[in-house]
Amino acid sequence: MRITPLLAALCLTLVSGAACFAGHHETIKVFNGKNLDGWVVEGGGQFSVEKGVIKLNRGTGWLRSADTFGDFVMVMEFRFLEDGANSGIFVRTSKTSNAEEGLWPTSRYQVQCMNNLEGNNPLGYIFPHNVPEVQFLYDAAAVKAAYKPTGEWLRYEITVRGSTLATKLNGKLINSVTDISTPSGHIGIQGEDGLLEFRKIEVTPIK
Repeated sequence: MRITPLLAALCLTLVSGAACFAGHHETIKVFNGKNLDGWVVEGGGQFSVEKGVIKLNRGTGWLRSADTFGDFVMVMEFRFLEDGANSGIFVRTSKTSNAEEGLWPTSRYQVQCMNNLEGNNPLGYIFPHNVPEVQFLYDAAAVKAAYKPTGEWLRYEITVRGSTLATKLNGKLINSVTDISTPSGHIGIQGEDGLLEFRKIEVTPIK
């Protein structure tokens, strides 16, 4: 999709307002900082808890929330432990996994979590899979401005409401998506041969 700078700025501004809804429910600490209670390791994913963080030790598969969520704001902090470390954040996914490709969710919306700012798979890019086509905008300049180097903590704030999704990286809006068709689903962390750590995973449902 060809995006002019003016159109991108306008659409990102419109979707950023999706995070400013009144009437939120109580925030849920999806990760308790102690163990993987409330989570399911799928496809042999290499996930463990150590010193208050979820460690991803390469491998494939994924870590799936036991619960499903519809409209919500999710805050997640993560850091890359090596250059090129690769993972992804899933929202509104199916429960089933695809045995033919990494044992990841059969259908999913993915916010890229790769330590890379260039090429076809940059940090914060959107990957829908086995779902109807979506429209999305991606602000590479905002990603570069918000990025912190390997070993430092970064923060995603992902807002999903109705058919829209918007992501902020360290407070800067970096993407917006429309035409999401799945009304609810699991959240998850992708294993894709990367070394990463995750902490403070909180979900605030939107009424």
